[in-house]
Amino acid sequence: MSISARMVKKSWKRDAMALLWSAIAAGLSMGASLLAKGIFHVELEGVPGSVLLENLGYTFGFIIVIMARQQLFTENTVTAVLPVMQKPTMSNVGLLMRLWGIVLLGNIIGTGIAAWAFEYMPIFNEETRDAFVKIGMDVMKNTPSEMFANAIISGWLIATMVWMFPAAGAAKIVVIILMTWLYCPG
Repeated sequence: MSISARMVKKSWKRDAMALLWSAIAAGLSMGASLLAKGIFHVELEGVPGSVLLENLGYTFGFIIVIMARQQLFTENTVTAVLPVMQKPTMSNVGLLMRLWGIVLLGNIIGTGIAAWAFEYMPIFNEETRDAFVKIGMDVMKNTPSEMFANAIISGWLIATMVWMFPAAGAAKIVVIILMTWLYCPG
């Protein structure tokens, strides 16, 4: 069994509350992507090529989540299926659904808390809060089928990135930046 499959099986058996808290932390940490992208959007306005630097902000949340080993749903899409493919039992499918359900719920809770904090806590000026809203509204211009297609591609890239880590060694952060910057949704 591969290292990835063994790690997934360990996640499957992890305490539900520990998984949930790690997933909530990941959702909160993903707020750093919106935070950095929004701040770059405001501060780099009018600078030629600023969209490239602005999209670099998207990588920040992923760097935090992955380096802190928090539970992010997109990291659990491909690798978490490996043990089910190796041994497709109802028990394994149930464990996979448990993992996905807990992690997705935690990620949604965490991102919801981050969004609330960015909007209502007196942290940012109005221009920066408006940038956060604009970024979100730009994403929401996509049709449901476009969002689904984007989710498939970005999920595949994130899951593939996780498989690259053993070969990346000390360049793990570079891999995170390149793979997430490559596909900054918008």
